[in-house]
Amino acid sequence: MPRYLGLDVHQRYVHACEFRPELPEGQQERHFRFPNTPEAWTAFAAELDREAVVALEVTGNAFEVHDILLPHAGKVLVANPVELKRLGSGRHTDRVDAARLAKMAALGIVPTVWVPPQLMRQVRRLLKTRERLDSQRRALLNQARAALGRHGIPVPRRVDPAVLLERVGRMPLPWGERVAVQATLRAAWALEAQVEALTVEIARQVADVPEVRLLLTITGVGLLTAATIWAKLGDPWRFRGPKQVARYAGLDPSVEQSGERDRRGRISRHGDRLLRQALVEAAWSVARHDEGELGRFYRRLAAKKGAKKALVALARKLLIVAWRMLRTGESYRAQKPATAQRKLVGLQRLVRRQPADWEVIRREVLPGWAQAVEGTTRRSGEELERAS
Repeated sequence: MPRYLGLDVHQRYVHACEFRPELPEGQQERHFRFPNTPEAWTAFAAELDREAVVALEVTGNAFEVHDILLPHAGKVLVANPVELKRLGSGRHTDRVDAARLAKMAALGIVPTVWVPPQLMRQVRRLLKTRERLDSQRRALLNQARAALGRHGIPVPRRVDPAVLLERVGRMPLPWGERVAVQATLRAAWALEAQVEALTVEIARQVADVPEVRLLLTITGVGLLTAATIWAKLGDPWRFRGPKQVARYAGLDPSVEQSGERDRRGRISRHGDRLLRQALVEAAWSVARHDEGELGRFYRRLAAKKGAKKALVALARKLLIVAWRMLRTGESYRAQKPATAQRKLVGLQRLVRRQPADWEVIRREVLPGWAQAVEGTTRRSGEELERAS
């Protein structure tokens, strides 16, 4: 007889409910717990059989749990937490959540999510980590730029932290401000090295992926955008049509409808933020350089509704074009062969590049940072003594 198991996964433990509908009422549910450790998961998987159907909600390690359990169970269902919340009864306990998953699995109504392959999953995590580190790097540079601006020292919009760090030592700054700016710039420098290392690793992982090379034929789409579209969209056949693809990225218009009122507002932004951000950034380049249908679409719409609205619409159009290309395997019709070839050459060059080594950063950058702080603090102490 089939066994239906619902798992409520927490950081330290897992609450499980085994539901057996053929048993008498009152004996259908069996609740138990086990630690959230690799050894406990292996032991739990050994107790499963091909009659077992396991359902769990998307959490931090849900896909890894799916990989562990799938060879041992008949089905492993990973549930969409947003849809589960809509179907909830209002009560939120471990027993209720686990039992609900088990019963929904028995009824065949678990709102599942698509489980990406291992390579795609790893590229997603590399992209997310890179975006977070790059965001911190930009924040540190802005902090240093603001500190220098307080003393009337302008800083270009695009600046190398290493170059700026070298020049800070010659700038007329108070000792405290100098130490703060130097510390901020050295941190930004270290982050920049890690962002570069992640970019190289992403290039190595996707260099031989046909879909990524296909997306590079779109004018204005570079390596990171192509990798993001491929990794985030996943299987293009899981989307029924263009509207569903746009909704997945949060580029669909928000709708307020009641009676005769039907108002369409700004984009919903309910989808994947990293994918939406990559598409909007790529749309700037497409708008400037594309001579095909995408470029003409932007220029036509910008004349009617303005550049900002046209850019968001172009990002949505770009996503739909990329989705259709992934389904058909057809290159971008208005591609520039020379440009596409340069992208592939640049990709191979990036794969061969040796990224900045963190050990070098730790050995050369951070000790200098500490010495600069210590030296400046010592000099400032001597100055204070003389002043007193």
